[in-house]
Amino acid sequence: MSRDRDRLGADVKVGLRRFFTRAKQMLTTDPVADDEDDHLVDDAAAEEMARQAGQLRGGVAKVAQLLAYTAGGSSDFGTAGARAALGKLWDRVPAQSPAAIARVIEEDLGAPPQRLFKTWDPTPIAAASLGQVHAATGHDGASYAVKVQYPGIAEALRDDLASDGFARKLAGTELGDTLDAAALAVLRGAVLGEVDYRAEATWATRFAAAWAGDRAIRVPRVEPSLSSARVLTMERARGQTIVDVTAADQATRDAAAAAIYRFGWGSPLVHRLLQADPNPGNYLVERDADGDVQVTFLDYGCAVELDETTVAGDRELWPGILHDDAVEGAERFRLALARQGLLARADTLATHAHRDWERSLAAPLAGHGGFAWSRAHAASFADVTRRVLAMGGVRLPAPLLLLWRQRLGLAAVLGMLEPTLPFRRILVDLIGTGRHALR
Repeated sequence: MSRDRDRLGADVKVGLRRFFTRAKQMLTTDPVADDEDDHLVDDAAAEEMARQAGQLRGGVAKVAQLLAYTAGGSSDFGTAGARAALGKLWDRVPAQSPAAIARVIEEDLGAPPQRLFKTWDPTPIAAASLGQVHAATGHDGASYAVKVQYPGIAEALRDDLASDGFARKLAGTELGDTLDAAALAVLRGAVLGEVDYRAEATWATRFAAAWAGDRAIRVPRVEPSLSSARVLTMERARGQTIVDVTAADQATRDAAAAAIYRFGWGSPLVHRLLQADPNPGNYLVERDADGDVQVTFLDYGCAVELDETTVAGDRELWPGILHDDAVEGAERFRLALARQGLLARADTLATHAHRDWERSLAAPLAGHGGFAWSRAHAASFADVTRRVLAMGGVRLPAPLLLLWRQRLGLAAVLGMLEPTLPFRRILVDLIGTGRHALR
């Protein structure tokens, strides 16, 4: 790591610590009045952190990306300006030079992009923590989005993840402090997997096969002949970002949220596949020729296949939540918690924190009608999860870490869209009525 990167990294990490300290104060105290000076400091700090993290990229940018949507689920947490500043890091970090990007492509694919493609736009259409995306046209006329990894970013990411404290931040503010060594190892492995674009191409192909034929869920096709360890060429997807869709009409937001919920919950429960990074920059929403809403899911760098035991245990949780008899349902749910290893101590079941967590998890599935998945619900779910983990009543064993990290992130993304949907019916339709019937 260069001296400049060491210095800049230290500055940004100090900024992250200050931001997390302020965030903790907001979550654990009851302010008696708004303090406009604090808001101005938060906005200015977030702008500066976004600027520096964007320059540094790698793990620091990923932490700031995560903070922008998971910790930003409520107006009580930071300001809209602070969240918007950090949200730029989802797909708008400062771009790498065209020459540096062209060099990566030539080193990996044997020719510059201007020869490999009929047309090549040197200005990226998106730039994030590990790479940037360029529009291109193949010699056969196909329209492509080409993701190119920043030079040296793999080594920089490994340096960032060498610190246990920093790796914990990548788990999310609710989870990080509770992780043991095995869970941290799982997290490191998943995040480092994001710099292997060959593996990402394989995951994208597997997810595409799992959701083939679904009218609302799309996965771009990979072009293997124009892909490598640091270059990933896929068909170009069109549509609006999640940030843009938050201003759309209710029907559009509902349809987009339904697709995201089905993909997010259905991929692991039905197909044993987990896309563990639900960053808001990873979705594009558009209407097809028939006027139906489609969501394209873009990023498969942080993906894993869940083992059968983990999925079977996870499927045991939901019948209890969905049971019409509250007492019997609670018993089934808690028994499933214990079997899966999520329940650390049985004596915590009667605590307010645990009951609040159960209610928050069950709320979208409790009724047979529509549930309004608001920003407030997403923020509450994050808060009660943090509390129940902090008190030691619930734990996240290594096999479950990525699954629950994904669900906390998805809760925040759904909160951005503020849909009203029959989530209970959607989940029942996903899992079906096999051995573990959903009543």
